[in-house]
Amino acid sequence: MKPSLLSRNLHKWLTLVVGVQLLIWAVTGFFMVAVDLDFIHGDSLVRNLRAPVGSAQAALPVSQLAGRYPEITLVSLHSLPVLSSPVYELTAAGRKVLVDATNGHQLSPLSSGMIRQLARSYYAGRGQLSAVQLLEHEVPMEVRGRAPPLWRADFDDWLQTTLYLNPDTGALVARRHRLWRWYDFLWMLHIMDYGERETPTGVVPRVATVLGTVTIASGVWLLYFSFWRPRAQRV
Repeated sequence: MKPSLLSRNLHKWLTLVVGVQLLIWAVTGFFMVAVDLDFIHGDSLVRNLRAPVGSAQAALPVSQLAGRYPEITLVSLHSLPVLSSPVYELTAAGRKVLVDATNGHQLSPLSSGMIRQLARSYYAGRGQLSAVQLLEHEVPMEVRGRAPPLWRADFDDWLQTTLYLNPDTGALVARRHRLWRWYDFLWMLHIMDYGERETPTGVVPRVATVLGTVTIASGVWLLYFSFWRPRAQRV
């Protein structure tokens, strides 16, 4: 095969392969810049319900809890949306424990009924709570990086909103919805990390980089035959 014909065929097929990924980059990139990132994060779907604890609300001295939780390393006093009394959030032996600050009663792990109330309190959309599930062993891909157990609360709105709550403290761990899931899928395609969807440093991006470089080189080679060689020698 003549070099000129070889360069044309090589560039044509390389461009076809690399062009598919270029199209994917263009489409996924457009979606990621067109949709508001705060909406993707679900900021408009939840309420900020953390209120300061009033000075009139009496709380037990932490020293009274030290005997029950001897390995306390951190204590915070705050409110919980579904309770009228403040709570202590204790970090003891690597675990967070919620305690009623007025009587010392341990609340952790929270009951499913309280999780339902909290999920409804956090949710700012128009849907109804459709299901609540305790994930004890594995968590979905959409909350990768979070360790079980987690409570999952699903709502029946058009966005298919899901809230994930800590079973011991009731804290809102993550919020997910339809557009977030699309964004996550398109992000996977954009960075070509089809496993963890975290960083574009795997084998596939490196192969794409090599193919892109070879495609550019083949295009330069094709330019030589198209423009620089004498017309009599062109195919």
